[in-house]
Amino acid sequence: MYRLMALAARAKCADHHYHLLAWAAAQLEEWDGVPTRAEAEGVAPLLYVHLTRAGVPLPQAVKRKLLGLYLRHRHANQIRAAVLADLLAVYQAAGIPALVLKGAALAHLVYPESGLRPFSDIDLLVPKAKAIQAQSLLADLGFHAPLPPGDVLPGKHLAAATRFTGGILISVEVHHNLFNTPSPFSMELDDLTTPLRAFCLPGDGSAAYTLGDEEMLWHLCQHGTVVNALFATPRLIWLADIVSLAERYATEIDWPRLQTRYPLVLNTLSLLHTMTPLSDTLLNRAALKPGRVPQGLGKPFRGWPNASLSSQRPKGYRRLLLDTFFPSEWWLRLYYGLGSIRPVFWCRWLRHPLRIMGWSAQLLWQQVKQVRWLGNSKKRIGQN
Repeated sequence: MYRLMALAARAKCADHHYHLLAWAAAQLEEWDGVPTRAEAEGVAPLLYVHLTRAGVPLPQAVKRKLLGLYLRHRHANQIRAAVLADLLAVYQAAGIPALVLKGAALAHLVYPESGLRPFSDIDLLVPKAKAIQAQSLLADLGFHAPLPPGDVLPGKHLAAATRFTGGILISVEVHHNLFNTPSPFSMELDDLTTPLRAFCLPGDGSAAYTLGDEEMLWHLCQHGTVVNALFATPRLIWLADIVSLAERYATEIDWPRLQTRYPLVLNTLSLLHTMTPLSDTLLNRAALKPGRVPQGLGKPFRGWPNASLSSQRPKGYRRLLLDTFFPSEWWLRLYYGLGSIRPVFWCRWLRHPLRIMGWSAQLLWQQVKQVRWLGNSKKRIGQN
């Protein structure tokens, strides 16, 4: 099932993709869970459209469910696009530069129709000095938009602002940084170095802007493969974004410069080629050398600290240790940015175990500090 959905995880398919989809569909014996799993992966609309164009005969119940999801996301994205256009107009009038991030931009930038890219949040990047004002303007527009206590900016974005419009929940996150504070990376609006990418919103055709191609690809790779791969299963729609953006602008991206500045992007693309084959144009332009399909394709990390030790005890300590120290080859390559041809030996036997032990040491130190704090608190209470 995962293989079928991975092949469909792209904005556009060529003839050979449709042949592969038809072959993968013919191997699938159980279809009942496909719509639910595809929706969880964020690729239900893509799967419906690509399977239909590939001429794959679907069970009637499955076809109805996938069609329903496709129509639902198309309707929801039309509403979100109208709200986004209003927000950008208000920000422009207030003199607040705002970039549209991730799905809310990619839905209109690289997908043939916005409904093919489901997204729940509208993520906007504004100057750090304007973040509080941007959040306040959302409140003026009828959003429940909490302000941080003392106007101290948290992490990378303010609390989600929410409002019901057209029967759906609209959620807006005002970012002042692309990355959280503990992250080794930091990128604010003023730090961007590549030309912004413009796109048109449906309806009135108003213009919007997002990150330049190189920084967008790097942000997508960091978000989808490094930041979230440890604590959440990387969703196929995140991987589809990377593939689709790279394919869309393969002839415009400065690949040598990208390799120098953000090698993670090219390593990630070489791995994604094993899931959904990249075009010859992209392979040649980016000078990618794809390898074999890694073992455990799509198998996420299930060990600690993906979930707490207490929640994992029922599966037994042996299984817990195996899941923690011996994750799938596919996950190791994705999380550590190894691509599809770099050796995994040292990562499996040294780099990953050392990282686990480092996290363990941090956990122990936090517990020691907590015990000390409790001890000091009891002493103060006793003295009083």
